[in-house]
Amino acid sequence: MINNKLLAFSGYSNSGKTTLLKTIIPLLCEQNFKVAMLKHAHHDIEIDIPGKDSYELRKAGALQTIIACDKRYAMICETPNEPADLKSLVNKFTNIDLVLVEGFKDEKIPKIICHRSETKKPLFIDEFTIAVASNIKLETAVPQLNIDKPNQIVEFIKNYLFNK
Repeated sequence: MINNKLLAFSGYSNSGKTTLLKTIIPLLCEQNFKVAMLKHAHHDIEIDIPGKDSYELRKAGALQTIIACDKRYAMICETPNEPADLKSLVNKFTNIDLVLVEGFKDEKIPKIICHRSETKKPLFIDEFTIAVASNIKLETAVPQLNIDKPNQIVEFIKNYLFNK
């Protein structure tokens, strides 16, 4: 099973997920948490550059390619017949305290739903929703957080994941 502390941020497009994560990740890091991030994309992604050796070798048929330098590395895995599942992706992280996930709203994992009035979308809540981060007051049975107060959300995360 998934061994890491795991929390998803889900919601409709333009609900503030990425903006919120960009503000809470540094706050968690300042408190010495080792944070990993897993973002789901609904479209085909290409992170390698056509014409580069690594791209050409992968396109030649390599199922896994690692591109490395002194400061970082990236692993690209081709999964044409078996899409990567959340569990296997999360288990690739090492030496971290917390995995934050953006998207994956249909997964059976704890999640904070991001909701902004401007999106004009209905509120999505399922049995795995532990809170809603919103810019408006909502009628909901789960805790409500102010999406514009990242410190409040960080404290909620710490209490939920580390003070159980």
